[in-house]
Amino acid sequence: MSPYSRVLPFSILILLSFGLLACAKQAPVERTELVVSVRPLALIAREIAGDNLPVRVLIQGADPHHYAPSVSERAQLERALLLVWLGPQMEGVLAGQARSLPDDRQLQLLGAAEYEYQGASAADPHLWLRPRNAALVGAQIAERLAQLQPQQAELYRSRARDFSESMASLQKVLDRSLWGYRDVPIVVTHDAYGHFFGSAGVKTRALGNGSGGGHGARAMLNLSQVGRGCLFGEAPKNERDQQLADHMGLEYAALDLLGEQLGPEAHYRDLIESLLTQARGCLSEIPDAVNEKAVQ
Repeated sequence: MSPYSRVLPFSILILLSFGLLACAKQAPVERTELVVSVRPLALIAREIAGDNLPVRVLIQGADPHHYAPSVSERAQLERALLLVWLGPQMEGVLAGQARSLPDDRQLQLLGAAEYEYQGASAADPHLWLRPRNAALVGAQIAERLAQLQPQQAELYRSRARDFSESMASLQKVLDRSLWGYRDVPIVVTHDAYGHFFGSAGVKTRALGNGSGGGHGARAMLNLSQVGRGCLFGEAPKNERDQQLADHMGLEYAALDLLGEQLGPEAHYRDLIESLLTQARGCLSEIPDAVNEKAVQ
C-alpha cells in the first residue's frame, strides 16, 4: 500500500475536524435571558417578560455605584438577549461593560423617556421608586423585547399596557396615603427618597445625594432644628443613621429601596407597598398635633 493512501484519509479527517470547529464558532449563540442591573428593575421586567423569558439580577448585595462584573458575569452579559440598566449615574463601573454590547442588546433607561421628577432631583437615578415612572420603564422594556422577539411582540406590549394601568392606580393609592404628611418634617439620607414622596406633595430634605454624597456638616447644621418628624435612611437599620436621628430629635426608619428584604416571588407592587408600610411606621409615631392631617 502506498504511504499516501494512509496519509490521505488522515488529512481528510483533520480538514473535517477544522470544518466542524469553524461551524461551531459560527453557530449563533442562543440568547434566552433578560439581565437587569438591580432588583427593582427585575420586578418591573418580570411584569413584561412573564414566563416567556427568565430575568436575572446582576447586582446583588453590592453598591450599584461601585459594582464591577466578574469574569463569569461579563460572559453572562455577552450571552444575554438584553441588558436593562439605568445609566452611569447609577451603575458607574458597569457602564463600560454595558457600552461594549450592541445597541439593540442593551437598554439604558436614564434619558430614554420623559420621566416624572416632581419633588425629586432630576439628577437622581432612582426612578423605580415612583409607579408612574415604573410604567414608563415597563413600556421601554416591552418595546425592546418586541424588536428582539417579533413573534412575541403583541404579548409584551399587551403586558406593558396592563402594567401601566395598574401603576396609575397604585400611584393614586400611594399619593393619597402620603398626602396627609405634607406638613411633617421629613429628612432623608440622600435625594432618592424624593421619587417616592414627591408626587404626593411631600417635601424631603436631603443630607446627601444619590451618587454617594455624604452627610455634610452644612446640611447637618441646617437641619438640626427641623422639629418633630422622621429621618429615613437605607435598609438595613444602622447605628450611624440612628445617631443622626437622635441628634436632630427625629424618629428613624430604614426604607428598603432595592427590595432586598422581599421574597423571591415578590412583584413590583409589593416593593411600593412595603416602602409605604415602612414609611408610615415612622410617620405614625409623630404626635397628633403635628400629624393631624395624616390619612389613616
